Amino acid sequence: MEISLLEISNETLEIAVKDVPLPFLNAIRRYALAKVPTYAIDEIMVVVNTSSMYDEILAHRLAMIPLTVEEVRDRIREIDPEICEKCSSSSREKAIEKECERCYVHMTLEAEAEENEITVYSGDIRSEDPLVKPVYNNIPILILAPGQRISLELRARIGRGLEHAKWSPATIAVTRYVANIKIEKELCNLCRKCIEVCPRGVFEIDKDRIKVINTYNCILCKQCLQNCPVKAITISHIDNSYILRIESSGSMKPESIVRESVYILLNELDKLERFVKSIKHGAQS
Repeated sequence: MEISLLEISNETLEIAVKDVPLPFLNAIRRYALAKVPTYAIDEIMVVVNTSSMYDEILAHRLAMIPLTVEEVRDRIREIDPEICEKCSSSSREKAIEKECERCYVHMTLEAEAEENEITVYSGDIRSEDPLVKPVYNNIPILILAPGQRISLELRARIGRGLEHAKWSPATIAVTRYVANIKIEKELCNLCRKCIEVCPRGVFEIDKDRIKVINTYNCILCKQCLQNCPVKAITISHIDNSYILRIESSGSMKPESIVRESVYILLNELDKLERFVKSIKHGAQS
């Protein structure tokens, strides 16, 4: 197995992976979207809302604001998200009340416009837990006209993208093939068409030839292949070589999302292995 780091930032991670089964890599991608738990605003009590925005629209906007969870990943690991899902139901069981206290973080949002209209931003939300708060302070929520006021009590709950997209820490999680690009020098007439139409800057001209400068940038759109007048370019994909790209909502670092995805996947595989062994032992007895 070979892994190469192509890009990393606070929001993006892109790696090239060789000799790893595509289904396993795809499972990591799916778990990044659906299984990695985070916090999101889930319950809202409207104390006062004299704005022109309906309560339910305001609640929806608040729910989609990403919250920081990077510093509380260990805490979230100890909590079963399925218990948190039961906590949110109207038929909450008394037996899980104490667990509910660990699932939630309380927040408030207070704003009032006096003489001039104001814009209420995500940074105006106040959290009881300094480690769980809006990732970005400049997300506009609503505009209050003079004399209007809102007073809200919010509860952020642990959940997974499997339940609702607002809990997904990844906004983009994709896998794609690594391209295999070949240029026939004898046929190429240096017309530069491939350079002009390529949306990813894969080609450049170097003296008397056109060369590939970044294979990993190629998305296999085949625009170069279709626009080459002399058909000097051939494109295919390399077997067992893939690119995994994760873009974070900001709630977690992209590398943490991949790490948590692998951690959850391996735990589930361990559970499956123990279950299969128990069936085998039961059959033998």
